[in-house]
Amino acid sequence: MKAAAGDRWVKVWDRPTRLFHWLLVLLVVGGIVTGFVAPEWWMGVHVWAGYGLVALMGFRLVWGIFGFEYSRVVSFVYPPRDTLEHLKGLLLLRPPHHVGHNPTGALMVFALTGVLLGLVVTGLLVLGGEEKQGPLAAVVGYSVGALAKRAHFWLTMLLLAMVAGHIAGVVAESLLTHDNLVRGIVTGWKKLPPGTPVPSPRSARPVLAAALLAVLAVAAGVTLHGLSRLPPPPSLRVLARNVTYQKECGACHYAFNPSLLPASSWAALMSTLREHFGEDASLDGATTRDLASWLVSNAAETFDTESANRLRVVAADDPYRISSAPYWLRKHASVPPEVFARKGVRTRVNCHACHRDAESGRYDDQAIAIPKE
Repeated sequence: MKAAAGDRWVKVWDRPTRLFHWLLVLLVVGGIVTGFVAPEWWMGVHVWAGYGLVALMGFRLVWGIFGFEYSRVVSFVYPPRDTLEHLKGLLLLRPPHHVGHNPTGALMVFALTGVLLGLVVTGLLVLGGEEKQGPLAAVVGYSVGALAKRAHFWLTMLLLAMVAGHIAGVVAESLLTHDNLVRGIVTGWKKLPPGTPVPSPRSARPVLAAALLAVLAVAAGVTLHGLSRLPPPPSLRVLARNVTYQKECGACHYAFNPSLLPASSWAALMSTLREHFGEDASLDGATTRDLASWLVSNAAETFDTESANRLRVVAADDPYRISSAPYWLRKHASVPPEVFARKGVRTRVNCHACHRDAESGRYDDQAIAIPKE
């Protein structure tokens, strides 16, 4: 059933849809800022922005079934002919009016939804595989997380391009149709010219939407609980404190977690203690053998953390020094030299001065706290 509309205001976007739109904008901006601009220890905010995006997308998918007329997915699924007609109208600078999403706008909605879902999936894989955090930490390996990280980056680049295109489309459509689309998504009302067909709107069904959201929330909670109870693999083990290692090696310098060097480096280091970085660090034979065995057994190859995977690639001309590894140099390239000279740091290898979880060997981004003096 359709009726001709006069030059009048029509309620188009309901409050939940408008709230979703602006929260989505906020989370996307927050995710981009914390992913590209903010320091690494803001990674926790980035992760929570991702979780917020998951919740928002879940709500929007449900509201796309039970929401007000123009929030429902079926209201903006157009046949190809309508889409081509709208594109033709744009090229001729005379696009036809639509009450809700126009055909090209609908295509952008579906494309953005797909990219955002891709970002959520790859983000969870990166979080679990590379960072060893979140619900997938016990089931996703580092190699999968590293591959997902590349996909996550390129999906973000695609999202930025699509956002730019979306903004340009909104501006162009607003100018050509003399209808302020931004005002519409703020107030919920659109002004339609005479003759624009308006379908009889279907009301929202919030009770059914809430019921389905509750079911999805319970299912997600049960899944997350089950994943959280999975035992961590041996490659994520927590090493017991080695008293001898702390006493003999920690007496002169910070006692590095053995996962920060490959087995070959540890074996060579322990066989040349008489010339240990310019000093004689010799130990008795039994202690040397015990420490060498422990270090090699817990070297980088036996762990699947990001630091272990990255630092097992050593500098060819200095394979025993962690701070000479290509990854270490790249990660600390932006740290000013005066930071290492601060009283609370003093040297480039005083890891626990800035990394609160250094002893565990994890070096999570969120655990970074650089001393101010």
